[in-house]
Amino acid sequence: MRPRRLLSSVGFSVLLLAQGVAPGAYAQPVASVGQTPGDPHEAMNRRFYAMFQSTDRQYLRPLVGLYHALTPGLIGKAVHNLVTAMSEPVVIINDVLQGRIKSAARDVARLAGNATFGLAATIDVAGKHGLPHHDNDFGITLGVWGVKSGPYFFLPFLGPTTVRDAIGMAADAGMNPLNFMRFPGRVTLEYSSAVVGGLDKRLVAGPQLDALTQDATDPYATLRSVYLQSREAEIRGEDAAPDLAPIDDPGPASAPPPGPSSQAEPPSLPAIVSPPSATAAYATADADLDAPIATARQIDLGGSAMRLAGN
Repeated sequence: MRPRRLLSSVGFSVLLLAQGVAPGAYAQPVASVGQTPGDPHEAMNRRFYAMFQSTDRQYLRPLVGLYHALTPGLIGKAVHNLVTAMSEPVVIINDVLQGRIKSAARDVARLAGNATFGLAATIDVAGKHGLPHHDNDFGITLGVWGVKSGPYFFLPFLGPTTVRDAIGMAADAGMNPLNFMRFPGRVTLEYSSAVVGGLDKRLVAGPQLDALTQDATDPYATLRSVYLQSREAEIRGEDAAPDLAPIDDPGPASAPPPGPSSQAEPPSLPAIVSPPSATAAYATADADLDAPIATARQIDLGGSAMRLAGN
């Protein structure tokens, strides 16, 4: 695969996938810019984030709106199911590389079932029978192998990433089965699947990302915190960000009630699971939806920045 084609496919699809921040939500850098652990290039990253805000508002959102208008109802669902199925060979490869053989077997069964009984994977038959899609990539594989994330970056055309995840994105593009096939129209299919897949993912992820950042005092820091925690949770094989020790005293609610039931083990608080298509995961308890993210700085904690609409 030519480097130019590889970079354009990865860059454009991830650009469309990664972000959906609300217009005007950018906050000016605070006094401690450049001092956040894990983000040594924060001043530069914030400038790139502000540039993306403008590009997203002027160009990307109208493009996604046009795509949504052209793929209404069942058509949009069919396109979503098809582009999801096209990403699953890479998911399966990474399942195997991570030693998660049961997950790999489920994903193979899912892909085969949808391809056979789902009208060429345009209908998610497997998802309706207990085999939902899950995201996986080589950045997660590297994390499972013990590779550290490296510095955080917010890059033009790539969005939030780390050194490890950027390497993983390039590797995933190289694993695409289309790279190893030769048939008429292969190049057209390769480009169109990257573009349509990116538009579809951006459309699905947009509402959750908007809800995440629109009320945040510092949307950049909030997005960074959620991204980094999500990646670490995925490396551990979790569907959501890890449970965090509460910062505030939980008070009497944490004590077991009197009586015979006090001998029973207190139930654990369920974690909020992000929607399957969203790239962000969130850590909170039912009792406090505004619980702060552990990796966030103090500026992250204002208002209801972490409250998700509809959850």
